[in-house]
Parts: sequence; C-alpha cells; structure tokens
Amino acid sequence: MIRLRIMLNNRRRFVISAALGALLVLLAGSANAQDPPPPPVTVRCVPNLSVNPSCTDYYPTIQAAVNAAHFGDAIFVGPGRYPESVTINVSALALLGAQAGNDARVDRHDPSKESIVDASSTGSSAFILNTFGAVIDGFTIEGGMSGTATGAPSPPAGIYATGAGTSLHVRNNILQDNSTGAYIVSGWVTVVKQNLFRNNNAGTAPNYGYGIYLSTGWYETITENEFAGNKTAAIDDNAAGAVTITNNTSENDGSFAIFTGSAQSVFSHNQGKNFGRKGVLAGSQHGDAAVAIGFGNGPLVISDNDLENGEAPISNGIAFTTAFGTTCGTPAGPCPSQGVSVTNNKIRGFPENGIVAQEQSGTGMLENSWIMGNEVLDNGVDGILIEVNNHNSSIIDNVAEGNHMFDCADDTGPGSGGTLGTKESWFNNTGNLSNLTGPPPLCTPGGRHDRD
Repeated sequence: MIRLRIMLNNRRRFVISAALGALLVLLAGSANAQDPPPPPVTVRCVPNLSVNPSCTDYYPTIQAAVNAAHFGDAIFVGPGRYPESVTINVSALALLGAQAGNDARVDRHDPSKESIVDASSTGSSAFILNTFGAVIDGFTIEGGMSGTATGAPSPPAGIYATGAGTSLHVRNNILQDNSTGAYIVSGWVTVVKQNLFRNNNAGTAPNYGYGIYLSTGWYETITENEFAGNKTAAIDDNAAGAVTITNNTSENDGSFAIFTGSAQSVFSHNQGKNFGRKGVLAGSQHGDAAVAIGFGNGPLVISDNDLENGEAPISNGIAFTTAFGTTCGTPAGPCPSQGVSVTNNKIRGFPENGIVAQEQSGTGMLENSWIMGNEVLDNGVDGILIEVNNHNSSIIDNVAEGNHMFDCADDTGPGSGGTLGTKESWFNNTGNLSNLTGPPPLCTPGGRHDRD
C-alpha cells in the first residue's frame, strides 16, 4: 500500500519538555499569588529505574505510577506490553512512552521498541482522562473496545476524555484496533498531532469506526496525523467549535471528515484517497462522502484539499448530506448549513458526484454559501450538483470536466436572482455538459484544466 504522508525534516524531535514547561507556566500564571507553591516535579518510571536516568521512583504498572503522581509529574514508560486501562485523575501529568518525540507515521514498525498499552482484557478504554493538562506521547494504544467493565466509559476508546480534554496533548502515538482511536468531548485547546490512527473498528454500533470523535469542545487542533482503515470516518466533528483540521492524510477510511452542528471549523490542506475501499461498519453512523457535511454547520471552511477515489457507499467527494438527518434544535426544524466556503479543492474519481448539495423538504441542506475555485474531474454522475430546495449560494470559477452525466447541474428551479431562473448564482465556471443551457450558462465549455 502506498501511503500518503506529510514528512517532517526532523523526524526525532523531542518536544515534550518544552510543551510541558509552557503548560506549567500557563497554569502557574493563573493561580492566585497567595496559593502555596505546587509540590516539586517527580520523574517516575515504569517498570524500573533503567528506563530513564532522571527517574527517582519506579512502579510495575502505569496505573500504579499515575496513582502515586502529583500535579506536573512526568512518567516514563519503557518498551513492553501493558495490559491495563489507565485512569488519570492528576492534572498536568506527562505520560511519555518509549517513542516519545518520534513521529508515529515514520519508521514505527518494530513492536519490541514500543510501549504498548493494551486494554483488550480490561473491558474499558486504554486511557481515561478525568482532569486537565495531560500529555500522552509515544505509545501504541490498542484494545479499547468492549466497555463491559463496571464503570467503564461508553463508548470505549483508545483515549477517552470527556469534560477533561482541556489542554490535552496527544502526540506521536499509534492508536489501533480500538472502537474509536480518541474520543474527546468538551475539550478545550486540545492538540492531536503526528499520530497514526488505523483500523479502529472494534466494539459495537453505533459509536465505533472513528479515528477521532470530537463533540462540544472548542479550539481543538488536529494536524499532521495519518488515518488508515477507520471504516466510519477518520474524523468526526459533532457540535464542536473552532476545530482546525490541517495537513492530515487518509487512505481506505470511510469518510475523511464528518461535520454535524459544527461552528467556525476549518478543514484544509488534507490529502486522502480510496474512501470506502474497505467498506463501512454495519449500524455505524457513516456518511456518503469523503467530506460529509450534515445539518446545522456554519461558518465552515473546506479548502485546498485533495480527495481522490471513493467506493459506495462513500459515493461523493464533498456532500451536503441528509445521511445524518435534516433537522436540529428544540423544537426540531429544518437545519441547513450556512456560511460554508468550499474553495480550491481537487476532487476526482467518485462513483456519484464531486460536490453535491442534497435535497431536503422545504429548505435543502445548503444556503448562503460559496463553492469557488474547485477542480472536479471524472466523477461517475455529476461534477457539481445543486438539488431542489437549496438556495442563495454562489458557484464561481470552478473547473468541472470529464464527469459522466453533467459537469454542472442545478435542479433548484425558479428563483429570484439565480442563473437561468434557478435559486443559485453560477459565474465563470468551466464545464462541457450542463443540465441547463442558455445565456448566462451554468458552465462554459473549455479545454481540460488539470491543475498541478
């Protein structure tokens, strides 16, 4: 398998000391000047003192070291397999595996050099976070799947953080064979970077098959990660805000990203291919597109991504989709996405449509948005399709060619101010086949415009 990777010039940077130091300064600055100083930082090791020359105490298990730790301590974990579910109740704790500082996407093929936290025998998640400021760096994390243990969080995951994701840093880990790789709810200022999320499909429906599942958090950064074989989605942004998803790769996942009820999020400069090639999971909440945009999003930016090849049911490149329902709020009502910018993406080789705004009764799934500067090529049905009941969006400067039915299609019908009497404004698009013809056209025929 040819993997898509974003390579770093320096593969083996060890950055945890600086990151933890910055976190401690931040936390100390927020404390009252009259508060007593925190206890001195202790370096603890698992399973023995030989793991790191700075160690002053050692413990047979990770959980034993965590139980003994204080605010701001560091725990170094040596190579080996640790059949544990680790619960973290200590703030500003750094857990550093044998591969801390080493990008999980590069040269991490020798299990004997890994600190493997395996929760498969525990009936719970591998790491459970109940506090803030944690750093988890340099582990292989697997087996968070069943959720049968007494008090186990549901759904289980490799890393489970709900209400405790503040200043959580997840770096340089391999998260594999979990129900979900990382399940982060109500996190703030979370950073997930340089991890490998693969084959997280264990457990039971519906909450499984995700690399990362985010919900109701703010200011979260998902960057420079590799996703492979997660059959629901690499990333799900469910009602989270100000999430920045950049410079990630995806291969053989279900969707690359799912958005429902998100606000002020950005999905940009990501590369992915072969969506749905390994199928999707029965009963999972999967989408129908590489980027599946459900109800109630906005503002949202989808820009400068490269999306190539899908297999049913991942049939579209970017879809404003009814797959997750069409209503939200109390009382529930139609809930289209608004203020969405879909710009400068390259989309090709999907069995149905490159970009589609699907139909829902009354209002559609998209309004007051922009589709601009995209290259949409060689898809099985339409290049760009706006179905009925969507309205008031602008489709500008796109190149749509080689699509098997129409390059440009608009079914929105009579409306005020739209192109050819539709409810949308089409301007300066290139394409050979449109379902509506006449001046001004939806698309103007032109030569092949494959871009570098």
